[in-house]
Amino acid sequence: MYHVRIAGAQRPDYWLHLLAEAETLLSDLDSFLREVWLECCGHLSAFTIGTTRYEKSYDDQEPAIGLGGERQSMDFALGAIDRVTAGVEFTYEYDFGSTTTLELRVLDGGDWSLDEREIQRTDASETARNGIVLLARNTPPEIECGNCGKPATKVCQPCLWQHGPDAWLCEACASDHEDDCDRPKYLPKVNSPRTGVCGYRG
Repeated sequence: MYHVRIAGAQRPDYWLHLLAEAETLLSDLDSFLREVWLECCGHLSAFTIGTTRYEKSYDDQEPAIGLGGERQSMDFALGAIDRVTAGVEFTYEYDFGSTTTLELRVLDGGDWSLDEREIQRTDASETARNGIVLLARNTPPEIECGNCGKPATKVCQPCLWQHGPDAWLCEACASDHEDDCDRPKYLPKVNSPRTGVCGYRG
């Protein structure tokens, strides 16, 4: 099993701690990250471990499509990859256009199982999914309204690229914002490093 810490590359205040069995495929970890943090429009994704890029295509029958270096599919178990040991760091990218990059670090790895760690969940949906258990995650970071400084609840996506933090808005200021924005498109503030990107709504 591996204890893995995952954080946003640009926003490390978004993070997850999880346990993953050695038999867990990279494709299973990809699915987990999409479900918990990332999925919006079925974009491509890839892990980069050492010099090897493990890719997920639109069609599982298609070959890996990355550029340069060694390329493999995600159909590899964590325990079968020599570089995945305690202390190793690697990256994950979701969406090669408006990319969300995650940094992963293996904090611990050893010969123990989920049963031996006696991890229990009261809700069956929180039990191990494909050999992965979510141990902990960050509380939602505070983001201030770019207009009044109150807690933001949404972001105007077109303005985010032009005005940065000023595009984050509280409910009251969002109503006023529509008078000044040519094409307002709001996304909710969610607890994910992909908040405000593409069509992601959590």
